[in-house]
Amino acid sequence: MTTDGKELVAAVRAAARRHNSTWEALVPTSFLINLEHEAAEEAAYAEMAAVKRRLRDHICETYGISIRELASLASA
Repeated sequence: MTTDGKELVAAVRAAARRHNSTWEALVPTSFLINLEHEAAEEAAYAEMAAVKRRLRDHICETYGISIRELASLASA
Protein backbone atom coordinates (compact mmCIF):
# COMPACT_ATOMS: atom_id res chain seq x y z
CA MET A 1 0.00 0.00 0.00
CA THR A 2 1.29 3.44 -0.89
CA THR A 3 1.62 5.72 2.11
CA ASP A 4 2.98 8.89 0.53
CA GLY A 5 0.24 11.46 -0.02
CA LYS A 6 1.70 12.76 -3.29
CA GLU A 7 1.91 9.24 -4.68
CA LEU A 8 -1.70 8.62 -3.69
CA VAL A 9 -2.85 11.83 -5.35
CA ALA A 10 -0.97 10.85 -8.52
CA ALA A 11 -2.58 7.39 -8.38
CA VAL A 12 -6.06 8.94 -8.04
CA ARG A 13 -5.41 11.20 -11.02
CA ALA A 14 -4.15 8.29 -13.12
CA ALA A 15 -7.14 6.14 -12.18
CA ALA A 16 -9.49 9.02 -13.00
CA ARG A 17 -7.88 9.37 -16.45
CA ARG A 18 -8.33 5.63 -17.07
CA HIS A 19 -11.95 5.83 -15.94
CA ASN A 20 -12.57 8.84 -18.17
CA SER A 21 -11.20 6.93 -21.17
CA THR A 22 -13.36 3.89 -20.50
CA TRP A 23 -16.41 6.08 -19.89
CA GLU A 24 -15.89 7.84 -23.22
CA ALA A 25 -15.64 4.44 -24.93
CA LEU A 26 -18.84 3.29 -23.21
CA VAL A 27 -20.75 6.52 -23.91
CA PRO A 28 -19.19 8.04 -27.05
CA THR A 29 -22.10 10.46 -27.54
CA SER A 30 -25.12 11.51 -25.53
CA PHE A 31 -27.22 9.34 -27.87
CA LEU A 32 -25.10 6.17 -27.99
CA ILE A 33 -23.96 3.53 -25.51
CA ASN A 34 -21.40 0.93 -26.58
CA LEU A 35 -22.03 -1.99 -24.23
CA GLU A 36 -18.86 -3.75 -25.40
CA HIS A 37 -16.99 -1.37 -23.09
CA GLU A 38 -19.21 -1.82 -20.02
CA ALA A 39 -16.97 -4.29 -18.18
CA ALA A 40 -13.86 -2.14 -18.72
CA GLU A 41 -15.69 0.95 -17.49
CA GLU A 42 -16.94 -0.84 -14.37
CA ALA A 43 -13.44 -2.14 -13.61
CA ALA A 44 -11.92 1.33 -14.08
CA TYR A 45 -14.57 2.86 -11.83
CA ALA A 46 -13.92 0.26 -9.13
CA GLU A 47 -10.17 0.87 -9.36
CA MET A 48 -10.69 4.63 -9.08
CA ALA A 49 -12.96 4.19 -6.06
CA ALA A 50 -10.38 1.97 -4.32
CA VAL A 51 -7.55 4.44 -4.92
CA LYS A 52 -9.70 7.34 -3.71
CA ARG A 53 -10.54 5.34 -0.58
CA ARG A 54 -6.83 4.77 0.11
CA LEU A 55 -6.17 8.51 -0.25
CA ARG A 56 -9.10 9.35 2.02
CA ASP A 57 -7.93 6.87 4.64
CA HIS A 58 -4.38 8.25 4.43
CA ILE A 59 -5.60 11.82 4.97
CA CYS A 60 -7.79 10.83 7.91
CA GLU A 61 -5.03 8.78 9.54
CA THR A 62 -2.33 11.40 8.93
CA TYR A 63 -4.34 14.28 10.35
CA GLY A 64 -6.35 12.38 12.94
CA ILE A 65 -9.74 13.35 11.53
CA SER A 66 -12.86 11.38 10.76
CA ILE A 67 -14.35 10.90 7.33
CA ARG A 68 -17.18 13.20 8.37
CA GLU A 69 -14.71 15.94 9.35
CA LEU A 70 -12.87 15.51 6.05
CA ALA A 71 -16.11 15.81 4.12
CA SER A 72 -17.02 18.92 6.07
CA LEU A 73 -13.64 20.46 5.29
CA ALA A 74 -13.95 19.56 1.61
CA SER A 75 -17.37 21.18 1.32
CA ALA A 76 -16.51 24.39 3.15
